[in-house]
Amino acid sequence: MDNMDFRLLRALLVLVTEKNVTRAANLLGIGQPALSQTLGKLREHFNDPLLVRTRGGMVPTDRARELERSARQILAEYDRMISPADHFDPATSRRRFVVTIPEYAEHMLMPPLLERLRRESPDIRIEVRPPQPARAIEQLETGDLDLRIAWLLAPTPTLRSMPLFQDQVVCLASRAHPSIQDSLTVDDFLGCPHVRPLGTGRPTTAVVLDEALAREGRKFERPFLVQNFLTIPAIVSRTDMLATLPRMLARAFAAQYPLQLLEVPLRLPRIRYAAYWHERSQKDPGHRWLRTMLQQAARELARK
Repeated sequence: MDNMDFRLLRALLVLVTEKNVTRAANLLGIGQPALSQTLGKLREHFNDPLLVRTRGGMVPTDRARELERSARQILAEYDRMISPADHFDPATSRRRFVVTIPEYAEHMLMPPLLERLRRESPDIRIEVRPPQPARAIEQLETGDLDLRIAWLLAPTPTLRSMPLFQDQVVCLASRAHPSIQDSLTVDDFLGCPHVRPLGTGRPTTAVVLDEALAREGRKFERPFLVQNFLTIPAIVSRTDMLATLPRMLARAFAAQYPLQLLEVPLRLPRIRYAAYWHERSQKDPGHRWLRTMLQQAARELARK
């Protein structure tokens, strides 16, 4: 704004709100003559009387009401800009965070996270996107992405991280399976067709399974691929197919479908999900808050 500063806008806002020069001057901490002079400058700048006298006192003009709305928004943005860097109020913030996360971890973490968020920070928004492993570092560096939640066998050393939760890979089979009951051998495991979620890229579960089989000199036949892991328990319960899934998820499916949970007859690492972020976000107060919320959501999983 040419020839306009924030002090004049703040004076305009107080004048329109109070409708009284004396009260407005007291609130602004200046003398009445000085504020009357400021009002004159505002009237000249906007070519409008802004406040007019009536028998009931001063009332704002229509133009003043219009300016009040704009001034309130401009001053709010200005106050946010000059506020200390460590100021972040989750109760009033309208910030949006972008997170990438695989379907399983989303299924486990988002309900407790968003339950807490809706209770404590109703205007904050979380945007959950599917993983893009090839672009993750670039997105974190540019700020297009705030957090990557993943199970990584070889985490990028340049990224900050914190552990979230652990799980274990198990096998699901139908309770009415024609050849498998209660336990599995490697031959059983490989003798049945498998169904997997397609996912984005090659899921870490598929990587560790293929590596474990390679150590035994074995490999999978071509698996059936589906686009949504929620389809898997319905398929497994009606066929001779097997599925390898995290235990917490498999346990939930077994409570809804006639399924049996079986130990995988291979040596597999534990599932270790963590959150990853760039150094640029390390000291950001909003980002620190989000990480704390995620840790609290992950602790709920550990208690189950």
